[in-house]
Amino acid sequence: MRSVREAGPLVRELREAKGWSQVELARRANVSRTFIIDLENGKATVETAKFMDVFQALGFEIAVRNMDSGAVRW
Repeated sequence: MRSVREAGPLVRELREAKGWSQVELARRANVSRTFIIDLENGKATVETAKFMDVFQALGFEIAVRNMDSGAVRW
């Protein structure tokens, strides 16, 4: 993904696959439901630390991939 706008649908998809409400994900990530709503709607001003907390709560970690070579860095 290249932007928060692209992350929003992914977060929604992962949350729904777990059968979690926005409230449940917010509780597990220790963020507000409003933050989850903003993230799922692709609001570009979300806080990076909270962004990472949401993916951790969903059981994912984020790697960086070189767009030219495809090499992944952790």
